[in-house]
Parts: sequence; C-alpha cells; structure tokens
Amino acid sequence: MAMTMGGVNSSLSTLNKIQSSMQKTTQQLATGSKYPSAQYGSSAYAILQRMNSNIGAINQSVQNTQNMSSMIKTAAGATSNTVDALKTIKETLLNAANDTNTSTDRSAMQESINQLVQQIDDNSRVQYNGMNLLDGSKSEMVVAGIDGYENVGLGDMSSKALGLTDDEGNVTLDLSNQDSIQSALATVDDALKFVEGVDGNLQASLESGDTALDDALDQATTQGAMLQRLEYQEANYTTMSENEQAAASTMGDTDMAKAITELKSQQTQEQLAMFATKMFNQNRANILSLLQ
Repeated sequence: MAMTMGGVNSSLSTLNKIQSSMQKTTQQLATGSKYPSAQYGSSAYAILQRMNSNIGAINQSVQNTQNMSSMIKTAAGATSNTVDALKTIKETLLNAANDTNTSTDRSAMQESINQLVQQIDDNSRVQYNGMNLLDGSKSEMVVAGIDGYENVGLGDMSSKALGLTDDEGNVTLDLSNQDSIQSALATVDDALKFVEGVDGNLQASLESGDTALDDALDQATTQGAMLQRLEYQEANYTTMSENEQAAASTMGDTDMAKAITELKSQQTQEQLAMFATKMFNQNRANILSLLQ
C-alpha cells in the first residue's frame, strides 16, 4: 500500500501563507500605510502616490509664497523708510521757503536734503537673498504655485527714478546759490531778482518732492496689497494641503490597533502551524523507523 506525504505539504503551505501575511502586516505597521507598495493594491497605491505628489507640490507652493512674502516685507520696510525721508524733505523745503531763514540756514537744509536723498538710494539697494529689490533691476518676480504662476512687480525707488537726482547723480533739489546771493546783495533789485529765482527753485523742488512722494506711496500701497494677497494665498494653500492630507490619511493610513491585533493572531497561527509541522515530521519519522 502506497503512503502519501500530503500532510506535511499542507502544513508547510499553511505556514508559508501565515508568514506571508505576517510580513505584509509588519510592513504596514512599519510604514504606517495600508498600501506601502503596489502589490498591496495597485489602484489604491497609484491614487495615494498622486495624492502625496499633490501634497508635496502644495507644500512647496506654501514655501514659495512665504519666501515671496518675506522678500516683499523687506522691500516694504525700505519703501517705508523712503516715504519717511520724502516727508522730511518736503517739510525741509517748506521750511526753506520761509524768508526768516538765512543763506547759512538754507545751506544747512540743503546738506540735510542731500543726506536724505543718499538714504533713499541706500534704501533702493536693499537686498534679499543677494538681489537688489528696489533699484529697478527686479521689475518683476515670479511666484510659482500649484495653481499657476504670478508676477509680482517691484518698482524703481532710486533717487534718479524719483526725479531727485540727474543723470550724473547730482541732487536736483537746490535751495540756494551762494554766488547769486553775494552778487544780489549789491542792489535791492538784484536781491529781489535773486529772491524770485530762489522762489522759483523752491517751487520746482516742492513739486518734485510731491511727485516722488506720490510714487513712493503708490509703491508702498502696491506692496501692501500684494502682501495681503500672498497671505490669503498662503492660507488657501495650507487649507488645500490639510484637506489633501486628511483624504490620503483616511484612504491609506494603517489602523494600528487593528494591524497589531492581526499580527498577534498571525503569530499565534504561525506557532500552531510550526507545531503541527513538527509533530507531523516526528510521526513520519516514527513510521519510517517501523518500516525499516
């Protein structure tokens, strides 16, 4: 009568299946994902990978928006200083227009204005990540986001662009002319002509100052509006990322309590299968010894 060895094959097959299930559960616990690879569910794995890719892109969009906000805040700080300087220049010009000031007073005021114009040029060279922001070299910056590209304009806030200096860099806001003052002192008429000339120069200076101030205020307003837009945009991206992460978590995250329970059960089944295989091997050995 022929003997069959199907029992041991069945036990080994059961043991292999249990160990395979244990390996799958262990990988799910280790990765925290129900679909750590395509073999766990090809369609679900593909969907999760696309969702994770979207999450990464959205998070990068958040970072891009934050970086651009930081850059504009840097430019806005320099623009605010320029606005303050122009306000001071305007006040100085109004003071200089007062006939109670001597030529020495106006000369001191002229020096003050020259220093303020220099400060405006310094402000225009403010940098972010090694790039000048307000000297006209960066007229547009690109913000890349998950929903497309957006151009951010940065104006030219140099003294030349604001009409405060000429092509050679000389300050165009002239409060007085000492040579004209000395020659005008000879006669009243010459003095009157000089006063008329000074009045004309001061009026031109006041008009230039107003134009520069308007330009600076326009730039400050634009920067403020753009910062507000970027804050809203960052909030929208953050909400998109949170929603995408929640959806991916619901679909792909491992139920840790359930997986641990399954692993414990699989470990018990493995022990039983190993015991059954061991007992079958012992019985087979006893039978073979009797046949000898």
